[in-house]
Amino acid sequence: MSRSVRDRLRSWVRAEPAAPLDVETWSAPAAREGDIPGAEDCSELLWARGFLLTAEAHRPPLPHWRRERLGGRWLSWDPRTPLAVARAGSAWAAVLGRAIDLDGFSGDTAAIAATLLRARAGGGREALLERLDALSGRYAVFDGDEHSAFVQTDAAGMRAVFYRDGAPEPAVASHAGLVAEHTGAGPSAFPDPELLRAAEGAYALPGRATTFADVVMLTPNTELDLVGGRVRRCFPRRARERRTAGEVVDAVLPLLQGQLAALTETERLEVSLTAGLDSRTTLALTRPFTEKLSYFTYDTVGSGGPTRRGVQHDVAVAAELAGRLGLEHHRIEVERRTPAEPLRSVMERNSPRRSHPGLSEAHRAHTPERGLHLRSNLYEIGRAYYRSKREQPRTLKPAHMVGLLTKGRSQSPELRAAFAEYVDATGFDRAQRLYDPSDLFYWEHRSGMWLNAHLSESDIAFDTFILVNSRLVYRLLLSAPLKDRIAGTVFLELIRRSWPEVLEVPVNGETLR
Repeated sequence: MSRSVRDRLRSWVRAEPAAPLDVETWSAPAAREGDIPGAEDCSELLWARGFLLTAEAHRPPLPHWRRERLGGRWLSWDPRTPLAVARAGSAWAAVLGRAIDLDGFSGDTAAIAATLLRARAGGGREALLERLDALSGRYAVFDGDEHSAFVQTDAAGMRAVFYRDGAPEPAVASHAGLVAEHTGAGPSAFPDPELLRAAEGAYALPGRATTFADVVMLTPNTELDLVGGRVRRCFPRRARERRTAGEVVDAVLPLLQGQLAALTETERLEVSLTAGLDSRTTLALTRPFTEKLSYFTYDTVGSGGPTRRGVQHDVAVAAELAGRLGLEHHRIEVERRTPAEPLRSVMERNSPRRSHPGLSEAHRAHTPERGLHLRSNLYEIGRAYYRSKREQPRTLKPAHMVGLLTKGRSQSPELRAAFAEYVDATGFDRAQRLYDPSDLFYWEHRSGMWLNAHLSESDIAFDTFILVNSRLVYRLLLSAPLKDRIAGTVFLELIRRSWPEVLEVPVNGETLR
């Protein structure tokens, strides 16, 4: 990292000097798919890449899961997800998943855990939160000492955290169903996400709700006190900054390029490629690394998936880009929308809300030893998704949230009640005085609740990494003027500075050069 980039980053992250602690670290790298014993009933894929954290000792949910003591708590986890732990006296910090520290672009999670622990010791929770702003990736972070313990997700909640609401020292897990099975929770007021989607047009469950009573999601930008069971908001902590689009590009481009350089040193990356702007942005950023990467596009024609026309367009554009640019590209044909048993039942337990389960089944069959999926979602957080569609109120209330959830089709009292609980539990009203509430809602609910289910579904095939998934990156993207955000100015300029030739092929049918 150049000195100018490092100096700018340290001006954005108001970190306290690290405490001079004697820190011990321990880490377990991600196990390969071939290291996990298969089973005829596909049970090795249940709660794939998941975890369970409890105050009491528990039996790991699956035989191949590992177990570790974190302070006075017990963590069990699928070894396909890496874990790193740092300890100093009675204090500890742990990172479960893949993370990159944007201050130096280190992907060494043991070093990251030690950095977080030192920040916590030197400046308390505020210093820890500042350091977490500068992490990118898909992970959960735990920290504690003899008196306290906390957990929070990555910036957009892609490594999900669910817990039993209202319980002291609550059980916490990667899947709502895993919490429910551990605690004996029954069905909630929303037991079937697919029925809710058909009846109300809801893209996901409302608020923090899950299909299980009193089991809720820990939404992005909040952390859970594992001792008292209380939720505290940890972002935004200050009012939205303001920059020109050019200044945002200057700041964001090296942060994304640095992550790719770090990832290609240690991971085999598979990059999904479609006809859209987000995918085109990621493609442009990969230019220096194409010889180390493979690209793929799903062909779902005939599987009951999206419309034939849309799929054929994605496949045709991806093939044209690959031919022009000399990319190693694979078309993965998806034969059916829903896998056959026993995989179907396992996937339904992992993610009751379904996107297209057949994609993961097809990917497993296509590539036995799969790489890390570089995915191009979450860019729309920086593109004013809701305000680009239509005028939105300056203050969001539960009724407005229901309208966004259902595209105006419903004002169900049950949905409004769930969003009222979300607003109250997460301190949303305070946050929307600092940031545009439609941006926060897209970030925390549309992304955290909706997209998270897609990743849980795909976890049977591969882990996922999204370059923009950092609170620091979102702070920068959201600091651009609204008109530039709606126009996608920052992303188009990222492409022009990285690989302008990728715009020679129209983006979703539109020429953007």
